[in-house]
Amino acid sequence: MKRTYEKERVAALSAGLAIVVLFWMAAQAFASDWIYSFGARSIWVYGPISAAAWGLLSGLSYVLIIRAQRRNPDLCPEHEDATREIRRKTCPLTKLPKCIEHVDQMERDRLAGLMGGFAITVAVWLAVLSLAPPGLLDGIISKSPWIYSLATMVLWCGSARLMYWNFRHSRLHRSPITRAS
Repeated sequence: MKRTYEKERVAALSAGLAIVVLFWMAAQAFASDWIYSFGARSIWVYGPISAAAWGLLSGLSYVLIIRAQRRNPDLCPEHEDATREIRRKTCPLTKLPKCIEHVDQMERDRLAGLMGGFAITVAVWLAVLSLAPPGLLDGIISKSPWIYSLATMVLWCGSARLMYWNFRHSRLHRSPITRAS
């Protein structure tokens, strides 16, 4: 059976998106004069540029992930079962799942939790920026960017944990795999 490299693709897309988002956050926090020098351009200018950067960075991340897997046999997906058995024998104190389906479900739940938390964070910021009175927005702009950057990270981490718990809890109640183990 031919391997599809789905995990590597998702990891590369996530890394590319994270780099683009962190770039824009850092640019706004530390180089706001540079951003204001662009003027009031449309989102149709920034959007395609950001999407192209996301695609380029995701491609580069994918190449780096695949190269790391080739160099390190422990990271090679074809050896996952052997690596898991060796870890289980050498580390009896850690809880390693025996079933690969259980591991896949946990990874999907973690990824779904992260993406759900990100969606909640974006929705909250869109609601605040869209529905807030102008006086509140002036107060937000006058504060240090570190405050709302930190608030964004706290909101994302908290909502990601909540979403992960929700996905995990709902999966445990309906999955025959996890009930048997």
